[in-house]
Amino acid sequence: MKRVLSKAEIYFHRFSDKIIERRARQWFELAKNYSSNGALEDALTCLKRTISIKYNFSSAYYLMAENLMPGDNYLDILSRIHNYLKPQSYVEIGVDKGDSLALAQNYTVSIGIDPFPRIEKKIRSFAKIYPMPSDKFFENYNLFNELQIDNLSLAFIDGLHHSEQVLRDFINIERYADDRTVIIIHDCLPICNIVANRINNMFFWTGDTWKLILFLIKYRPDLDINVVPTPPSGLGIITKCDSKSTLLMEKYDQFVSEQQHQELPYDYLDSLEGRMFMSLYKIVPNEWREIVKILPY
Repeated sequence: MKRVLSKAEIYFHRFSDKIIERRARQWFELAKNYSSNGALEDALTCLKRTISIKYNFSSAYYLMAENLMPGDNYLDILSRIHNYLKPQSYVEIGVDKGDSLALAQNYTVSIGIDPFPRIEKKIRSFAKIYPMPSDKFFENYNLFNELQIDNLSLAFIDGLHHSEQVLRDFINIERYADDRTVIIIHDCLPICNIVANRINNMFFWTGDTWKLILFLIKYRPDLDINVVPTPPSGLGIITKCDSKSTLLMEKYDQFVSEQQHQELPYDYLDSLEGRMFMSLYKIVPNEWREIVKILPY
């Protein structure tokens, strides 16, 4: 039988939580001061201390990401890509509140897929929202029929952050892609291993999406795979897709088996192990003049 906490125990836990919150806040405020003065290493040291005291202190992760990945955040980059490509069609997996779907312009036919969409933004494009898991959508619908256009210009994958699901999302989208389609994958460059596990127990969570990029690099050299270190967790930008390729589906079970015991090889991205990990990627600087070079138009 579950024991009922006494009033004294409840008071003690609440008091302890307040102490933890206050200590974490003190280190975080110190980190903000260092960051604003350009003292990156000192800021990161304080942020790591903040996280060691309170692992789910979300603001610390966001500030760490801004320090480790300077430049525009991912929504700014997505907006620029939309404005540059002027995509005729766009599909987004993982709509949530509509922050990224709202970036599509009124000349773009858009589809958003999310089992529990909570749209708060004004959607300017001609968009259809499908409140269902992405697997169910692709099982029951033909993407071209729903778009009423026979080509896919741009796709953004930001759904369930489990690597095997992201792989299925990529496979399903590539079936409708061609060599000019741009597929963007969010959360492929975690700032630390705490946020990169498969259990979502905090607001700042990337899951193990990063495993997919390494898998694609290994088995699909025909793809052009680039990673932009844009805060808070990087963007993978993939082009030169092949709708006829079945290799990923054939290797799906192998991927699931391999990735089960694969762990992020660094504690924090600024470590030696983190820098070695980044060397496995084709990194494009988070500067628009560099990003535009990898886009097909």
